[in-house]
Amino acid sequence: MIDIFVQRGEGERRGEDIISPLITELSVALSRGQVACDSNAASRTVQLDVTFRTGLKTGQTARIVDALQGQVWSGKITSVDSGVENAKVFTRLSVERFL
Repeated sequence: MIDIFVQRGEGERRGEDIISPLITELSVALSRGQVACDSNAASRTVQLDVTFRTGLKTGQTARIVDALQGQVWSGKITSVDSGVENAKVFTRLSVERFL
């Protein structure tokens, strides 16, 4: 049997341990742990307009450097749109920020 210990955020919030004798492979245990973290995480969606970027896809993890607030955080991209406004090309992201 594989033990799954769930830690949220930077490891400061411990979640309930998952006990399942049917999980016998590491890949299954990791997937189950990810689902537990995602379903119980406190989050909010942040809309960002950034310089045009290619290669961004929904489901990817993005590292956001907020120079104005002096913060660096990570989140899951939930939507990607690109456009042109006032002769500027931009990418608009929706990012789920976990708290």
